[in-house]
Amino acid sequence: MRVFYGLIITAVILMIGACALKAYKKEGALARVVFLYELGAFICGIIFLVYTYVPGITITVLCKGLIMASFDWLLILLMYYTQYYTGMFKGIMGVKVFMIAYSLLETVAFLINTWTRWIFDITDISDDQIIVQFAKGNVLGRLHYVFAYGIMLLLILSYIVMVERMSRFYRFRYFAILILLLAASLLDIMTTWSDSIYDMSMAAFGIMSILIYYLTYRYVPNELIENTFSLIIRDMNSGIICFDNAGRCIYCNGIVKEMYSINDNINEVEHNYASWLHTQTEHDNKKFRQTISVGDERRSFDISYNRVYDDKHSFICDYFIFNDRTEAVELLEYEKFRATHDNLTGLLNKEQFYEETANVVRNDRNHTYCLVCSNIKDFKLVNELFGIEKGDEIIKMQAELIKASSESGYICGRIQNDRFAVCMPKDSFKNEIMQNSIVSMQDRFNNASFKIRVVVGVYDIEDVDEPVSNMCDKAFIASETIKNNYETNIAYYDDKLLKRTLEERRVISEFEGAIEKKEFKMFLQPQVNTHGKAYGAEALVRWQHPERGLLSPFFFIDILETTGLIYKLDMYMWECAAAKLSEWKKKGDTVHYISVNISTKDFYLIDVYEVITSIVKKYDIEPKMLKLEITETALMSDLKKNMEVIKSLRDYGFKIEIDDFGSGYSSLNMLKDISADVLKIDMAFLRATENEVKGQDILETIISLGGKLGMEVITEGVETDKQLIMLTEMGCHIFQGYYFSKPIPVEEFEQKYMNE
Repeated sequence: MRVFYGLIITAVILMIGACALKAYKKEGALARVVFLYELGAFICGIIFLVYTYVPGITITVLCKGLIMASFDWLLILLMYYTQYYTGMFKGIMGVKVFMIAYSLLETVAFLINTWTRWIFDITDISDDQIIVQFAKGNVLGRLHYVFAYGIMLLLILSYIVMVERMSRFYRFRYFAILILLLAASLLDIMTTWSDSIYDMSMAAFGIMSILIYYLTYRYVPNELIENTFSLIIRDMNSGIICFDNAGRCIYCNGIVKEMYSINDNINEVEHNYASWLHTQTEHDNKKFRQTISVGDERRSFDISYNRVYDDKHSFICDYFIFNDRTEAVELLEYEKFRATHDNLTGLLNKEQFYEETANVVRNDRNHTYCLVCSNIKDFKLVNELFGIEKGDEIIKMQAELIKASSESGYICGRIQNDRFAVCMPKDSFKNEIMQNSIVSMQDRFNNASFKIRVVVGVYDIEDVDEPVSNMCDKAFIASETIKNNYETNIAYYDDKLLKRTLEERRVISEFEGAIEKKEFKMFLQPQVNTHGKAYGAEALVRWQHPERGLLSPFFFIDILETTGLIYKLDMYMWECAAAKLSEWKKKGDTVHYISVNISTKDFYLIDVYEVITSIVKKYDIEPKMLKLEITETALMSDLKKNMEVIKSLRDYGFKIEIDDFGSGYSSLNMLKDISADVLKIDMAFLRATENEVKGQDILETIISLGGKLGMEVITEGVETDKQLIMLTEMGCHIFQGYYFSKPIPVEEFEQKYMNE
């Protein structure tokens, strides 16, 4: 019996040691408590073996004291385990400190007792008994049992509470510890009062230690697993349908029932999948998207189909998982819409319009198409006068009218700002219908305070491989040609426009190279007195093209003005004039001046004052020798700002000429605000006065007014002797025009007018 008992205790101790090692490898506060408890139980078991099988009174007294102390520590560790495992015993730190302090005191006392025997002594040791005799009058031994059994009672009550509170799935683990705790307590009481050497309470505590590790880390009840998964499947956001190997529906959760509007009869879903299931094989695991009507709305589901087999590869069941992707699909569609459509109007954006138009015209060879592009004349002015919101309102109204008048198969897009484009079959375009639509559109927008004008350009698509952007450009080019023609709202792109467009592009593409190669030449048209003596000349540009010969400004000036490149040509001409004046100065000629033109765009694109003054410094010439001609129109574009620039230039020493005076509507009003040195009367005004007495009177008044204001008057465009006599009689003394000389090369000017 003694040997058998020892084997049982040894086996229990070894298992406790194994549990301690495994708990040591775990992480977390609970793992540390479990490890300490298992370690304490392991040490206590070793001490108990020594107590039972090693002879000697002193050893037995020492081991008995350590067993009693270990019993306290095991109960304290069990309390900590219960705290981490169940959440109980939190917030009683003072009690725990007291218990630990008392256990330390008791441990020291039991160690001292080995030699003093003031608590207890061993009076007899036999094969089946160890007689323990507690000292009379010493209460520490009794306090030990009160302390230990008090903790045990507290633990028993706590586990009773946990068994009562817990779900039935978790109740077993607390119930098992409770039973072992009760058994260990009863066995310990029985052993204490019987003095038997066979202390079965140690075996019970050892088994409880093993059970604690098992319940903490290994035990998961099958019923818990099944019910947990059942609840997860029931409450998950995905729908699930399961069919047995005969194709019968054996389960579907609430999501599926809602999808198919069924109650408890899950067999109602079988007919939706029965024929599909019979066609599947073991490799037919699939994922697909399907739209299903749920109530009054259509919802998109990602459906995953799987077929399940057991270890013997026998077919068990099929199941479907439905993930509602409606919001994601709608978001994707929304993002796709935003990427391909204009945010303000809902029409296709430029890139998508180009793409869809290209696909249609290239793939549909049975029809010919045309592009109809519209824009609003001076739309920028609408935004400036009424604000961006009003401008957006007009844009949206225009888009709505375009959509309303478009038929199926038309492609509509917003290209830029107020520019819209429609691609339609050519035979669907009717000029009269389009004109009525334009009038309707204008009537919707116009009111008593402001009127807008919509112009439309039409381009018949002939080369389907041509970039759609080029097609739109051509249609818009056509619309630009009628912005100032109020007799019509529709223009068609034709060969003339093509020729002009090609010419513009050629000029633009060759311009930079021509500047670098100095192909632009300065010609001079002399400004002379009545007898033809030249005081100076106006610098005029000609393009000495390597292939096309000498080109007049008519071929390129307007294009450069439109594209904004004119400032580069002006700067080039200013340099040429300054360089020539510097050359004349070195030759001793400081009499003849050169007048150069300043364009309207120059004031916006460059710092006119800085550029011109830098050129004068560079070539070391007198500013007054480089006269600056500024048109009345250029000044009026931003009168206040431009007047400040002109004043600064005049203060620097430049002579300012007002070119084409009389061509504007506020010429006289402008004279009171600006200081200039020269008035150049517009040649068109001169031609209009030749046979009209009233015109001659006005012309004479302007010449007289210029003199009174201290301004020199130059009349340009003089072509006849009659004009010269008339102007001389009116008091004008400096002339410019073909009557005296056309613009000529610099060398010819020098030879003819500077060698007099």
